[in-house]
Amino acid sequence: MATVGVLLLAAGLRWMSPGLVAFKFDEAHIFGMAQGIATGRFWPLLSGGTSIGAPRSALDAYILAPPLVLTGGSPQAAVLWLGMLGVLAVALTYLLGRLIGGEMTGLLTALYMAANPWLAFYDRKLWAHIQVVFSVLLLLLAWRVVVNRRERALFWFPVAAALQLLAHVLALVQVLSWLGAFAASPRRWLRRRTLWGLLAGLTLMSPYLWALGRAWLAAGVGLLAAKGGAALAGGAAAQSLGRRWALAWQLFGADRIFELTGAGQRSTGWDQALWWGRWMTLFLIALGFLRVVLWLRDERRRPGALLLLLWGLGPVLALSFGPLTVYLQYWTALLPLPAIFFALALSWPLASAQTRFKRVSAGARFQPLLILFVALALLILWGGAWRSVLARIETGAGRQTLGRPLSEWQAAAMAANLWADKLAVEQVKVLVHGVDPGQDGEPAAIADLIGNPPYARFLNLSGEHPALLLHAEQPSLYLSALPEMTETLEALGKEVWRGDGPEPLRLYLLPSAPEAGLPVTQLPAPRAFDVGMALTGYAFPQPWSAGERVLATLVWRVLDPPAQVRERDFTAFNHVVRAGTADKVAQVDGLALLSRDWWPGDVLYQGYWMTLPAPGEFEWLTGLYSRTDGGRAQLDAGGDTVRLPVVVR
Repeated sequence: MATVGVLLLAAGLRWMSPGLVAFKFDEAHIFGMAQGIATGRFWPLLSGGTSIGAPRSALDAYILAPPLVLTGGSPQAAVLWLGMLGVLAVALTYLLGRLIGGEMTGLLTALYMAANPWLAFYDRKLWAHIQVVFSVLLLLLAWRVVVNRRERALFWFPVAAALQLLAHVLALVQVLSWLGAFAASPRRWLRRRTLWGLLAGLTLMSPYLWALGRAWLAAGVGLLAAKGGAALAGGAAAQSLGRRWALAWQLFGADRIFELTGAGQRSTGWDQALWWGRWMTLFLIALGFLRVVLWLRDERRRPGALLLLLWGLGPVLALSFGPLTVYLQYWTALLPLPAIFFALALSWPLASAQTRFKRVSAGARFQPLLILFVALALLILWGGAWRSVLARIETGAGRQTLGRPLSEWQAAAMAANLWADKLAVEQVKVLVHGVDPGQDGEPAAIADLIGNPPYARFLNLSGEHPALLLHAEQPSLYLSALPEMTETLEALGKEVWRGDGPEPLRLYLLPSAPEAGLPVTQLPAPRAFDVGMALTGYAFPQPWSAGERVLATLVWRVLDPPAQVRERDFTAFNHVVRAGTADKVAQVDGLALLSRDWWPGDVLYQGYWMTLPAPGEFEWLTGLYSRTDGGRAQLDAGGDTVRLPVVVR
């Protein structure tokens, strides 16, 4: 029953994680790839880059795909699946602790892993979380080889090691643990089953190695090596040893979790108690470490002690002195060692009493009381601190770190779908932080929740090149998470829905381009380019004052872009020259809308901030060119440039 209780505690803490409260996967493109795998659209081998220049395997996306297959892509199912993986890590930790020190050690080890709030937090960071599962599994298998002398574990250890490497390239740090396991008992590893396991592991890795080789050849091995070398050199110079160890103390002692909400100081009772809890936890970890060191004097215990000590030595040295920037989650490579040492320290007095007095029954009576006390202490201290973090998130704190609550995104997606059906439109224009659902958290949330149709279009219509996107014939729906766009959107249309919360999401209905009636000088005839885009008008300041920074606007309409437009990445160039000459006095380039996202019927009001220093007559020269190869789009009437008059007073 105690084991079941610990696993239920782990499940409760995992499923209260920010993933369920706030939908923001740290690497949102993994979720998108998992969606593609779940629907059978594609089967990737690589899933993105790393700071050391080596592309990652896509195993993490395949691990996330099963719940999406079963539920048709439910993000809630993905969150619960990650929580279940957390429970799996706790269950494996219990089995390992029981092998090392008996039932009580197993339960205490599992309690540490279940209640540590940082481990619950990293359930949302898929690659870091999977590393924990594999780290525990591999140490469990190594113990079975070195201490229990189980032949089958010799085969499965290399297979699990290959999977850990495929889950994330950072597992290279864990290779040092594997070498430590070998050093603890070399003769135990030199068996035929180990060779078969290595062959199976290499077979599993072969598709990734093939794709990695192709990527290196395509991008240039030298370029990737230079990038990785620069990243490693920068990391080595940026962090002191004290700073690196401070991160480990935060993770293992479960301290400063309140900083996730943006609080720079301890403001609740739990925040204050974490300071004391950290030092008590670290003291127990150190005491457990000492107990393992003392095991070296016992010939029967020595193989297990050597394995535990050598398993952690390599990662400690790599993360302390290695040439890379170390983040908090990197120290999870040491797990579950701190949990084991924590449990061994707490069980030491009872184990000593039983050894000295040979009274197993007396010690056994105290075991349930000790486990109950530790469970309550951790639940109050760590569980309470975690609940305090979640309570602040629900009021709007910590959004930069944890994202907007999933319930807000769901309500906004539902409202957008209802209005899209009502208006019979196939798109919703979305203004959030970021424009790439493959990399940015907020676009990923909407892309995964909204219909298809309606299709979400992510726009960057502010900044140095402010813009507005309407439609030539239909009204437009704008879903906005950006307060700075509220005034503009309210001036052009009307708010039709508003969400809850301190920074509510808003849905606006804007008219079609002709109905909007924006003050624009229409060209006598649209100037169409061969890339499916036409310049239809402009709005220059009247009067245009010399020496002042003013906003000039060009109006573009998307016609029917050919496929090459998406591949060649077209944008606009704008040169201002003195009338009748080639004397250029100003230049500004760019479009707020990438050519890969040009839709027929789009009307783009593209603004540019411009300063002309002196009065006179000028010409504004505009056209389109490819950022891929520099080639210019051609006008249907000949030439590649449209000339517009500019008079500066």
